[in-house]
Amino acid sequence: MTEIPGRRDGGYNALKGFIFQFDASLLKIYDDPSREFTIEGEQDLSVEDSYIQVKHRNQKFSLSAISSAVGQMIGQFAIDREKRFILYCYFQDRTPGSELTLDKDELIKIAKKDAEEFSEELLEEFSKCLTIRFSVDYKEQFKNVVTLLTKEHHLQTEAEAVACHAIIQKHLLDLVVNNPPAARRISGQKLREVVNSARSSIFHSAYQTLLGNEKYLRLLRSEVTQRGINLPKRERLFIIESSPQVNAHYLVDIAVALRNRFHRKHNAFSPYLVFRGMNDLSTVKSLLIDAEVKIFDGTYFNGDKLRLGDLTNPKLGRSVELKVSGEENIPGIIEMTAFADIYDFFISSPSELVPDPAGARVYRRFIQRPQDLARVFG
Repeated sequence: MTEIPGRRDGGYNALKGFIFQFDASLLKIYDDPSREFTIEGEQDLSVEDSYIQVKHRNQKFSLSAISSAVGQMIGQFAIDREKRFILYCYFQDRTPGSELTLDKDELIKIAKKDAEEFSEELLEEFSKCLTIRFSVDYKEQFKNVVTLLTKEHHLQTEAEAVACHAIIQKHLLDLVVNNPPAARRISGQKLREVVNSARSSIFHSAYQTLLGNEKYLRLLRSEVTQRGINLPKRERLFIIESSPQVNAHYLVDIAVALRNRFHRKHNAFSPYLVFRGMNDLSTVKSLLIDAEVKIFDGTYFNGDKLRLGDLTNPKLGRSVELKVSGEENIPGIIEMTAFADIYDFFISSPSELVPDPAGARVYRRFIQRPQDLARVFG
């Protein structure tokens, strides 16, 4: 990471501050991997009894430089006095690793306009709950993160660690953008799963390119198929990326092979099948019925509304061999079903609707074309 000389602007400083905040959060998360953190909740980062804010200032330390951040913390403390607060920051004249506390009078100076809103008693109490910790600058911190990721994920090169950093960054950004604050929970253990899953997807794509499609399909077959009549009773979800340009008969071949492999008359758990990228599954469903595959899609007649509770009901009956649904229903199906295995077969990229639910094993596998899966399941 090289600093570009010349005039500084708000965009540069904002990007620098984002990198600093992101990497500081990673260091904190990996430092205690079993604890759950909330990203961008009431403060930048929170964990159980502590709230953390992260600030990067390319200047000398002053009370005015941290007044905005500390003011927010005081406001949060007024709501919940059980919490402790940490301001994690960089200033040119402060030694990395050193700490600072503020007394009541200093907090009154910081609050300024809000001084009447906060009582002296509250500020006195808050002074005992605030710690200011000084860090290295964002470039040095990034180097520390790269070293950490190399060790934590058993990587071989710095380039792999930088790629790992990008994978985690995307996951956390998606977590913040797509979820309310209370649902933005993450831990070091969870990040390890995210990285391992992404690396597995990258590996499978490279494997297919290197060894050819035939050998790759044999690899997939060995991973996902289970032979014999004693198929374990468990819920399975298969998500397959396709497109309207793929002949519907190919998709029917996949569905039939999937039914034959993962459904048993004595096993009430019928596999779920979702075709991504398909706006209309009516032709596929019609062909499946013609092929005498007993499917259920959560409706009971043409034009009926989706009855997700019925679709995910394990007591639906052994007469259903395959549960078929659209891509838009993936979150609801996962939320309402205790899956043991989720298979996400992708052509372009894994589905963003699969959240690595607790208790389920998620397999993300690259495929060159969907029709090859009929041979994988067959």
